[in-house]
Amino acid sequence: MKSINVFPWNEHFNTGIATIDEQHQKLVQLLNRLASHMAFHADIQTLDTIFQELADYAVYHFQTEEAIWHEYFQESPLETKHKEEHDNFISTVLILKAGEDIHSVDSMVSEVLAFLVHWLAAHMLENDKYLALVVLAMQSGLSQEQAKKQANDQLRDGIGLLINMVLSTYSSLAVNSIQLMKEAEKRKQTEQQLRISAEQLKRTVRSLDMANKDLKKQYIDSIKTFAHIIEMRPGVKSGQSKYIIEKATLVAREMNLNAEEKKNILYAGLLMQIGKMSLPDTLLAESFYSISLADKQRYLNHAVEGEALLNGLIQLKGASILIRHQYERYDGSGLPDGLTKKSIPMGSRILSVVADYIGYLEGSMTGEVMSGSAAISQLMNRKESYYDPAIVDAFIKILKEDITVEIKEELPAIKKSWKNSRLLSTSQNTLDCLVFEISWTQLKPGMEIEGIYFDNTPYVKNCIADQKLIDIIVALRENTGNNPVVKIRMSTK
Repeated sequence: MKSINVFPWNEHFNTGIATIDEQHQKLVQLLNRLASHMAFHADIQTLDTIFQELADYAVYHFQTEEAIWHEYFQESPLETKHKEEHDNFISTVLILKAGEDIHSVDSMVSEVLAFLVHWLAAHMLENDKYLALVVLAMQSGLSQEQAKKQANDQLRDGIGLLINMVLSTYSSLAVNSIQLMKEAEKRKQTEQQLRISAEQLKRTVRSLDMANKDLKKQYIDSIKTFAHIIEMRPGVKSGQSKYIIEKATLVAREMNLNAEEKKNILYAGLLMQIGKMSLPDTLLAESFYSISLADKQRYLNHAVEGEALLNGLIQLKGASILIRHQYERYDGSGLPDGLTKKSIPMGSRILSVVADYIGYLEGSMTGEVMSGSAAISQLMNRKESYYDPAIVDAFIKILKEDITVEIKEELPAIKKSWKNSRLLSTSQNTLDCLVFEISWTQLKPGMEIEGIYFDNTPYVKNCIADQKLIDIIVALRENTGNNPVVKIRMSTK
């Protein structure tokens, strides 16, 4: 049977005390084993057996762990509090397990797994890690108070930056991974999604490297991981955050912003949609202009919720402010605070222009995919009302500079030909077009193709798409298992 790791083990979960670390790994193995059997619809008897084995081993582990802590923290509040957490763990699991009488087995096990993943991650990273650091320091000769102070100093700068973000998504990731494994039995395509999801989870854990001198790079990587997780939600297109930060940072450079302001725009661009994690799928799937006024207010409130999620993370303080004000309008008609003109943070004004532009292009604003020129017209029509006119002008300038024109007399040699393609002449008219990358699922008849590529190899270039070409591309994707890169031209006139 295939296995699924809803909790991929990483060395950064080690406490430094060998006995405890070995038992932690055993608990994680049993947890992943339970998840695997659930994902592949094991019978209730098998699930009960694994569940009982997990519960029994947890009790055994707690006894071992408590004996170690008792040696160093006898009658200390640290020992008492830790034992209470163990007792509460056992009682909570038993209550959830009892839910199988009124809920489906899948529902009950999903709740148990979500609780176990979140509890174990928090317990190992915070409580066990802290107590182990104190013990190791006392073994080196420090007093208990000196050891506590040293442990607090070691944990404050490393785990404190990211643990809240990790724990806030751990449970949902576990459930999502299980659901993906169930669907994998029916559709092969979801196997690729599972690998992506599992890799995201591993990168999130790897980012918790307290001792790594290159903490700044890990911090950015972790933020990018959360951006990818956000893009797994319905209505949030893959690659949106990458496009937003690329263009927003170019506008920031054009506006002569300093390094700190550019960094805040980078972080905010990656995480500006994090508040959408709490919105229902049905709301995210609808275009903004088509939903009711009440739903619009609920949707726009994700900016405030996003700020709240990042509360307490010092390095993201500036970015969280930009996220809060992403829906402010230049004329003061926006949310949540009705700020006007220069009182709106510059980064928020920039992100608003870039994010709305891509929303018009992809159809998430109006429900209809727009050309580049139509999306630009939307920005131009709302200068002085929604958008800072100087930022709109800077953004349009960047879009025109980003036009790529490739002039060739012949099509490149290809293994398979599309004989009926209507070739486009590469002339001065292409200077009035933007080249924009779209998903292969968005390809429609009548679109002007700059190129379609498989593994960086061009399949067709410079032609008008029709249904026959689209059918061929879909068939090739199914046969090769590779997603094509589709680049289209959009007029700027």
